[in-house]
This record gives sequence, C-alpha cells and structure tokens, in this order.
Amino acid sequence: MKTTLKIAGMHCNGCSSNLEKMLNRRKGVLSASVSLEDAAAQVEYDETQVDLDGLREVVENCGFDVVE
Repeated sequence: MKTTLKIAGMHCNGCSSNLEKMLNRRKGVLSASVSLEDAAAQVEYDETQVDLDGLREVVENCGFDVVE
C-alpha cells in the first residue's frame, strides 16, 4: 500500500533526512521518501505489518505532526 503523509514542523534538510531514516527503519515500511519542500512523506508499506497509526507514531516520535 502507498500513502502520502503531510508533515508539519520540519525546518531543515536534517529534519527530513532524520524522519526518512526513521520511517525506513520501521518494520513493515518498504520504502519512504521525505520531501522538506513538499512537507510530505511518500511511504510504501505492508499493511499486514504496520498501519497508518504506526506511521503517525514514527512521525510524532521524531517531533513532527501529521496534518490531516
């Protein structure tokens, strides 16, 4: 499954790089790409291993918010 998460609170390339790294480490995430410019994360994941709440948890643990 693929989704786009709108992210609030990223201010620099370090922010987006760290979030991308942490999303890619999450079990069930097949690939994640975070764009500071778009304030968004493109995530492909295995929904049998992780759901949207799990992805939101990673974002929030990194200090950012998912915008609905």
